[in-house]
Amino acid sequence: MECEPKPLARRRQREQRITVAQDDWGLVEVGVTRTGEIVEVAINTALVDKVEPADLAEAMLQAARAAQHRATYLHSV
Repeated sequence: MECEPKPLARRRQREQRITVAQDDWGLVEVGVTRTGEIVEVAINTALVDKVEPADLAEAMLQAARAAQHRATYLHSV
C-alpha cells in the first residue's frame, strides 16, 4: 500500500515546480508555474506603506514578467 506524502514533502515538490522572481526594489515577489501562471504573490510589508499604488502595480508587473521569463527559459532548456 502506498503512503500519502507528508505535507512538508508535498510542499517541497510544489516549490520545485514554481519559479520565483522579485522586482528591482524588493517590494514584490511573484511565483509562477512552468507555464507562466501566477500562483504566488508576496508583498514586502516593510516597504508597501512607503510607495504609491502606481509604483506597487509597476513592481507587481515587473516581478511577474521576470518570473514568467525565467520560467520560460528554465523549462525550454
